[in-house]
This record gives sequence, C-alpha cells and structure tokens, in this order.
Amino acid sequence: MPLLSTAVALPKIGSMYPPRLLTFRGGLNNSVSDEFIADHELSAARNYIPDIFNAGVIIKREGVTQQSSVQTEAATSVHSGKHANYFSTSTTIRNFAGTSLASGLASTTEPDWTTFANNDIYVNGTVAPQTSTNGTTFAALGGAPPTFKYIENFNNFLFGAGHSGGILRWADLGTVATWTAGNSYTITNDQLNPITGLQKFHNVLVVFCQNTFHHITGFNTPDIGINFSNFEEGCTSHRSIVRTPFGLFWWTNSGLALSRDGFSVEYPAIKKIPNTLGGLNKAYYSLVHGVWNQRNKRVEFFVHNGSAQTTVNMRIDYYYEEDTFWVHDGKGVETGASGFAVISGEHRVFVGSAGTVTPYLFRENADVATDDGTPISAYAETKRDAEPGGYVYLKRSRNLTLSTVLVGNATLDLGVYVDNSDTLAKTWTLSLTSAGGFILDVDLLDVGILGAGVASKETSIGFNRRYNKLKYRIFDSNALRTRLRSITQRGWLVAA
Repeated sequence: MPLLSTAVALPKIGSMYPPRLLTFRGGLNNSVSDEFIADHELSAARNYIPDIFNAGVIIKREGVTQQSSVQTEAATSVHSGKHANYFSTSTTIRNFAGTSLASGLASTTEPDWTTFANNDIYVNGTVAPQTSTNGTTFAALGGAPPTFKYIENFNNFLFGAGHSGGILRWADLGTVATWTAGNSYTITNDQLNPITGLQKFHNVLVVFCQNTFHHITGFNTPDIGINFSNFEEGCTSHRSIVRTPFGLFWWTNSGLALSRDGFSVEYPAIKKIPNTLGGLNKAYYSLVHGVWNQRNKRVEFFVHNGSAQTTVNMRIDYYYEEDTFWVHDGKGVETGASGFAVISGEHRVFVGSAGTVTPYLFRENADVATDDGTPISAYAETKRDAEPGGYVYLKRSRNLTLSTVLVGNATLDLGVYVDNSDTLAKTWTLSLTSAGGFILDVDLLDVGILGAGVASKETSIGFNRRYNKLKYRIFDSNALRTRLRSITQRGWLVAA
C-alpha cells in the first residue's frame, strides 16, 4: 500500500509531519526485522485473514461448527466421493453424520482415497483396499491388490503405491479388480527414497518420493513410464499434496513447495515466514495435511509447532494471488484431517479433530466467529515505523486513528511499542460501535440505507509521546469478526 502521499517534503522542526497510514492486508512477514517490512505487512499475526469480499480489510478467521456426531477416535481423512461424502477415523469409515460404514480397519493416521469407475476407494497401508459402490457399505477391493498406502486414478488406470518402497502398481485398463502381475514399474530402488504420494496434475501422474518426484505418462500398459524427474525436492506427506487452479502445492523438508507447471519448484514460505517454519517440528512433517479452500482462494496447511506432540496445533494459509501468509491456532485448527465437499452446490472445507476427547467432524463456517462455541483470540502487529524522517528524527505523536468496519459491537485492545522496546508502553481498550451508510444519489433519507456495520468508522486516541519509532498491536478475544482497515498516526517533528 502506498503512503497517503508518495512524494512528501519533510516539514520543518516543530511543524506537523504528513500523516502515516499503516494497513494490514500484506500478511505476515518475519523474514526481516520489523523496521524493514512493508507498510501493509504484519510483523506478527494470529487468527486474522484477508477478507477477499471487502477490499483492503482483514477479518478474524472463520470458526467451525459440528458436522458429525461425537466420535471415539481422532479423524484421519476427509473425502468427497461419487456416492457420498466420507471421513475416516483410525479404524473406521463414516459418513458426514458420523454413522459407521466400515470398521476394524487397523489403526492408521494416514489413509488415502480416490474415486474411479463407480468406486469410492480407501487405502491405509495395513488392510486390503476398501471400496464402496453405493455410499453405504464397504468391502475389500477385488483381485487381491497389495495393501497400498497411496491410491490415484489416471488415464483410465487405477494406480497404487506405498506397499513396497519405490514400486508403482496398477490395475488393467478401465478396471479396479484385475491386478495383472506385470503391471508394475520401479520408480526408484533407493530404500532411503520411497514413494510418499500420488497426484494427477495436468496430463501426468506425479509420483512423489521422499527426496524426488517423477512424471508418469501412458495410455496403455506397455507405454507407462517416467518422462520427467526432478531430483531437487520430495514430499513428506501425501495428505499435504493439494491441486489448485494456480499449481500444485505440497509439504517438504523445507516447508511449503509450489509448482506452477509441474516441473519447476518454488518455496514461497521461505521468503516470507522463515521464522514460522523454524518453529515447526520436522519430526511430524509426515502428518501435515492440506486442503484447497475454493471460496477464499487459499491453501490451508495443518502443521506442528516445536512441541513434541502429535496433535496438529497450527494452520498456515497461503493466498497465492496476494502472495500472503496467515497463521492460526485454536480449537478449529487442532485437526487430524481436512478435505472439501460440495454441499448444496457450495464448496465447503471440513476438518476432523486430532484428539480423542469428544472429537467431531467440523465444517469451517464463515457465518460464525467461534470454534464450536469457543471464542477465537486474534492479534496483529504492524511494522516498527520510523517515517517520516527516519530513525534520526525525534517526533511527537499527537493521535492515533484506528479505522474499522463492524457488524454489531466489539471491544478491541490497541497497544503501542515505543522505539525498540518489546514491552507495550500503553494499551487502550476500545469499545467500538457500528456505523451505517447511505447509497449515493438517493434523494430521501431512510431509502437505500446500506445498514449498520457496512461503513468504515474511525476511532481516534490522543497519544502525546516522543518517539523515533512506533509499532502497534491489536488484540481481539471476542466472538465477533471486526474488519480492520488501517492505523493512521499524526504528530509533529521535535528534533533532527
């Protein structure tokens, strides 16, 4: 975001300096110190997202609501099939209401799914692949296939892997139950580089290994083989592979990877949030899972922080079109499974509890601001701002103005860091109110009212303090979703 004025002459000592406008839409940037990030970026943030339906505004993330009945096991996968929508726990397959469709599947936390030739197919690496042709019952897939960990359909073939190191298997053309012995291809003989996932992308089947990935092509068995290999990067978790209109995303030992074309690899998280990546626990990268949120045009990855535990406790969102990252915590983030389903014609994201204490399948819900009734605490911190005049100019603040858009009433805490301090110098609790607006060119009052909460409202605070640099912190623990637009600071120069 540009300043209020992009070409400003520095005023004389004792005169007012041009107002500074700090916005929030640029997302988290902890790749450099907080003096050097852009005016629209945040040095720290939690549980805020850009509101893509209101330009220039950020809003508290969506909450979750219960979709299923209470379960006794943690959720492990979500799949939108041909016949039904499913989620799995460690030993069962269930419909979205929570009703068991298959049980006794041997404990696993990393199953996989595909839909092919009227079959919704589930694999978990420990039992025979399971299939449903009606959405209500499951049975073992015919033909005695291996106990695959990974399953995918491509070019009218059903492919499976993970049963034996670097070997790829497939059923006969157009079938799911004829597993001819010769339908096999060795991707790699390296025991330290086993296959870790399968995903069709454009006109190839991408076979991910621990340290590499490869393209498989072919429309009949004799022609199936590798036509491209990338030895730069592999994949840590098949559940992290996310296909989007912008490219293929997956999780690596270096964090988030993106391939726009299926060949070259980029690492957008390294350039923006390396400190966040440094706080994650690589020991659990095999459990990272992700989902494409079509409505908000973002990929969501559920990962672990540095604590030694198996409960997912952080979500990292990446907005490709805006090139911004946002991080989240809370009940709605501590999930063991994620996926999407089309419900009533709308693309919806579903997540399943990772723990075993009253676990549910949840739906991410843009209409609620709580995680199943638990308020979401959110905060955002701006850059440490030294302009105008830079660090050498001593300035005196006159007032701070927070611009918001409300639905209902809310209470926010606004704090200020002075100069290089990491301790808040002053905190205010602001009771914000809604502001209504009128549509332009309407002649009569009460006609064409936009309604309360749709217009931005500015709340000013007197803050008379000398400083070289200022930094702001906003904190909100209410069950509301206040839209934040900007902070403006005004004051005058004291000395050069």
